[in-house]
Amino acid sequence: MSIRLTRDQTFQVVCNLRTPTAKGTVVGSGMFILKDEKSPYLLTASHVAHDCNPSTQVVISDNNGNCQTFLLSQLNKTLNWTHHSIADVSVLPIILETSIIPILQGRFFPVDQLKFTQTPPSRDDYLTAVGFPNGLGGVGKFSPFTFRSHASSSLITLPRFDTQIPSDFFTLENPSIGGYSGGPVFDLGYVIVGNMTTTTGPTVCHGIMHGTISDTTGGKIAAVTPCFYVKDII
Repeated sequence: MSIRLTRDQTFQVVCNLRTPTAKGTVVGSGMFILKDEKSPYLLTASHVAHDCNPSTQVVISDNNGNCQTFLLSQLNKTLNWTHHSIADVSVLPIILETSIIPILQGRFFPVDQLKFTQTPPSRDDYLTAVGFPNGLGGVGKFSPFTFRSHASSSLITLPRFDTQIPSDFFTLENPSIGGYSGGPVFDLGYVIVGNMTTTTGPTVCHGIMHGTISDTTGGKIAAVTPCFYVKDII
């Protein structure tokens, strides 16, 4: 069954990842996805996953809208991530033990609503990025940030900023901010114009935030890893 999420409802499928280090806290974003009842995953960017360790905290919302925190190792004790060999995406299989099942109930986004075809989103579509810029929204009240944008390119091949391996991306008109990395970029499936809401279909995840492309002129655009890469690792 397909689902359509409002911007507020996207909060239930995303999480903030916070890894304490000697130099401070490394932050990123992630999303819970479900292939079938026996195959739940945590999806994020590979450069976020590589920073994670058994002390990494996963932050979600409790029933009162406050931050609820647990250790990443509660999802998978061995933290055996599957990393894509080319693209900046990784998944962590979630072991649904008794203690974690109530916490994750209703938090998974269906895998079949990830855009697996190798086509970019239309430049006319409103896209919504969800994440935790600089870790904001992951302490106290749970409040992921969203921003709307349009695709500004078709699929283009660029070197990843972390490994320099060439990979396909599409770009957004607006820049990303550190901490958004690993967060989803959705077409929510509806458009609001004035007092009218027009539905266009179910919510579709087009990609996972990679980072910001910038130059010495001050120009900045966001680079997004297309979801068709996720198909290779689940």
